[in-house]
Amino acid sequence: MAEAVEEGSFKQDAVNDSCLLLNLTRSLRVDGLDREPFPAHDCSDLVKFIVNTAIAGNLCLLGLVGNSVSFVVLMMDKDSRLAAFLLQSLAFTDNFFLSWWFLHFTIVDAFAFFHLDRAFHVSWLYVRVYTYPLLFVGQTGTIWLTVLIAASRYVAVCWPYNAAKYCSFPVITKAVLCTLAFSVLYNLPRFFEVCIVVNAKTVNSTDAQSSLAYTLRYTRFGGSWFYRVVYFNVLYIITSFVLPLVILLFLNTRLTIAYRVVQRRRNSLRSRRHDHHDHSITLVMIMVVLLFIICNAPARVVQIIWHYNSYQCPTAAFILNVISSVMEVLNSSSNFIIYCAFRRQFRLNLARRMCGAAPQLANENRTKKVQTTNWTTLANPTMLLLEDHKSYTSQQQVE
Repeated sequence: MAEAVEEGSFKQDAVNDSCLLLNLTRSLRVDGLDREPFPAHDCSDLVKFIVNTAIAGNLCLLGLVGNSVSFVVLMMDKDSRLAAFLLQSLAFTDNFFLSWWFLHFTIVDAFAFFHLDRAFHVSWLYVRVYTYPLLFVGQTGTIWLTVLIAASRYVAVCWPYNAAKYCSFPVITKAVLCTLAFSVLYNLPRFFEVCIVVNAKTVNSTDAQSSLAYTLRYTRFGGSWFYRVVYFNVLYIITSFVLPLVILLFLNTRLTIAYRVVQRRRNSLRSRRHDHHDHSITLVMIMVVLLFIICNAPARVVQIIWHYNSYQCPTAAFILNVISSVMEVLNSSSNFIIYCAFRRQFRLNLARRMCGAAPQLANENRTKKVQTTNWTTLANPTMLLLEDHKSYTSQQQVE
């Protein structure tokens, strides 16, 4: 007979700490074992089922499908292969994050709400220990790939003379691999945070019957001051909130200003033409970064504010912490909508891939583009980018 139990001190620490770490309290949940036979639903079970299972669960599934479709369609983008590669990498890490979020939130909260988790406690303890850190690997990868996307587009638009050196395909490929490697290495300590302790527990003293008690406990390393304060709190806040947010705010602001200057110049040159042109891949990347900031900044602020306070359902702190984790799911699930809304070439490729209806339209669009493009720019694709940079620089000097 096997029984899974959890020390109260560990559970209380986990609840407090998880406010910061994506509000992952349910992923540590193995409570309910001492309550017979099936306890009534409390407020937290109901709220988490509605938010994490019903709402965020569907978002996860839609995001997994959308990111997978985006990955395939972006392979067909021949005009912006470097940008497409970066967005494909982001789609991969988003799906990685959503998959583990779905397991540790959506499924676990559904099992807890319907009281199906009692039969899976022992198995879940092992799943939690060995897969829970992978959720943070995906989160870190998503954050820093977004930073890489913003940095690469910033160099291409604002420093076009250096774009060939710093934004070549080999350089960006190495940068993506380094980002993914950093995401894994940085989160390696999480694999040594907790462990499962198996003890014999006496059931009947007269018959000397015993059962195995599975206990989830902090390891010596996981309970140390260095891990709890330096790594768990300080480094997490810096690497997952402060540093990337500051970088993204700076890069996206500068990139948006440069993009508007370039668009005004191009619109003035095209004032005598009435053909419709596709939105730039730069606009797509600006919107991807903007979505990341909108979804993640409030979530991080909420998690940090309530990190040191205990909270119970149905307080505002509890509700905000649950919603904050869903905001990150929304961020990883919505890029497909951005591609469809702001990238006409993506819509054409999607239609071509799904129903074969776009080849003729795409060819017509390509013909118009060739007809309305200056032959000097066509012979040297970097010429227009350099001219845009000169226009942007001259306008800054005037201002």
